[in-house]
Amino acid sequence: MLKRREFLLTGGTLLTGTALGLFAGRGSASAHEYDVGNLKVEHPWLRAPVDGDNKAQFYAMLHNNGATPDKLIAVKSEKFGKAEIHGDAKKLELITPIVLPPKSKVTLAPGGVYVTLLDIKKHLEVGWGLEMTLVFEKAGEVVVDAAIDAPDATHAHDAEAMERWQKAHGQDSAGPKEGGAPHHEHHHMDKK
Repeated sequence: MLKRREFLLTGGTLLTGTALGLFAGRGSASAHEYDVGNLKVEHPWLRAPVDGDNKAQFYAMLHNNGATPDKLIAVKSEKFGKAEIHGDAKKLELITPIVLPPKSKVTLAPGGVYVTLLDIKKHLEVGWGLEMTLVFEKAGEVVVDAAIDAPDATHAHDAEAMERWQKAHGQDSAGPKEGGAPHHEHHHMDKK
């Protein structure tokens, strides 16, 4: 017969180990980081289209930890028609790849280099996520789940922009009423 104290100690150790294992397994996903080859994509997000529009801007931090340069050459998803990459900070009107020099970090952000998603085929719900594939010239493809922020967001998870958007659309923070899962829940689901 197992004594209560021994049971609690053994059970507590097992529960603690299980809980730590669960949190450790989610750490990478909840940090919004994705690796492909020597590249890391961190905090992918996009500005939702303004009402009545069908284009959005995609942003992220791209780290090249390798010894050779690479380029972001395409972005694709079944949720939009095509993407235009604006990779030259001095000539943002041009459509050019985003160059990632060796041992560097390139930040896609409002006012800098970015990707425009065109012909959006599905309503992008603010506060949720959009799965898309980033294609790099050398490292290949990586699937990311980008957070969908308000159309006037200045950075990922811009709480003030989210509040303005919710107020303008008469919504609370509960998210859409039909189907899907909020962006933060996407990171806790197993990828296929």
